[in-house]
Amino acid sequence: MKKLTKLIGIIIFVIIFGCKENKDSIPNNEFNLIGELEGIENDSWIYLMLDNKPVDSTKIENNKFSINGVTEHPKQYDLFVKNSRNYSRIWIEPGNIYFKAKNGEFKDAIVSGSESHKEKERLWKPIWEYRKHRDSIRKILNNNELNDSLKSVAKLEQKKIEEDWLKAEKDFIKNNPESYVSAATLDFYTKTFSKKTVLEFYNNFNEDIKNSSYGKSINRFLEINKNPQIGEKYVDFSMPNENGEIIKLSDYEGKLILLDFWASWCGPCIKEYPALRKAYSKFNEDGFEIVSISEDQTKETWLKSIEKNELNWVNLWQDNGGKADPYLIYGINGIPDNFLIDEKGIIIARDLRGEKLIETIESNIKKPAGNNGYK
Repeated sequence: MKKLTKLIGIIIFVIIFGCKENKDSIPNNEFNLIGELEGIENDSWIYLMLDNKPVDSTKIENNKFSINGVTEHPKQYDLFVKNSRNYSRIWIEPGNIYFKAKNGEFKDAIVSGSESHKEKERLWKPIWEYRKHRDSIRKILNNNELNDSLKSVAKLEQKKIEEDWLKAEKDFIKNNPESYVSAATLDFYTKTFSKKTVLEFYNNFNEDIKNSSYGKSINRFLEINKNPQIGEKYVDFSMPNENGEIIKLSDYEGKLILLDFWASWCGPCIKEYPALRKAYSKFNEDGFEIVSISEDQTKETWLKSIEKNELNWVNLWQDNGGKADPYLIYGINGIPDNFLIDEKGIIIARDLRGEKLIETIESNIKKPAGNNGYK
């Protein structure tokens, strides 16, 4: 009995101090990401990114790597090997984080030492099933040999999958208000959920979560989001143009304005370039202006796209992409999107595409006196 009691005591000691060592053996707020890889060439570079910005990088040696850093609270990082398809999203928090994966299987990596990553895996377990089901439905929808009635059924099934997916994420946020994973998920969906729902979830968070980078981002959305509708006055904002000059939307009040949201990587946006160029060429001299807000992550890609595609109207950009003020103010959940604003500043149409865009502009623009036709 004494031996058994002693053995139990040793086990408890190991559990307490073994777990404690992971967090206390390195300084406060510092993390050490320790990787063990299989099948990846030595001297390959592996990168750690946060919010699309590089944090650190190192060479893989003897199938191992180590990256050290500081994080004030658990955050979701991107980890990838240069010039490969090896990519994974991992939750890093202060302490030792262990990453184990095979070449080509980063999505199935084993991550330990991060409680937040365990929460993320718990959230995503049902979502992976929804995702696989959705992908199979998309194959049906993209199959031109199938009849329309079958595709109609598939569309209904896809809608149900997406609704169940979203409900799973909402339930997780509701049931885990002290989780940074919940905060990050809500931050991602601020422009998808109703503002009322976002506020309810946010109010359930504790102060640590509210003061995190995710909590602050959610609060910023709640403060500036207006979601103006057709028939309402536009909401003003200011952003820098290509030359760094601060431009306000109100600078163009009195004109017919197309407020356009886009990005250089967005296929449907690229498809709309011809219609935008046509509209600008045809109506600009009669008081029509396009004000485009890019979701690009870097200034370089934004500027290259403007020049390459001859987008010769008002172009504005901030380095926070889809979190830039106009995207939050107008609640932009997907691109391309646009608002047509009349000379009095009233929103008269939204999400115009192709010839419908041209026709709507033509029916609303006011020709100056003496101008009997368009170019």
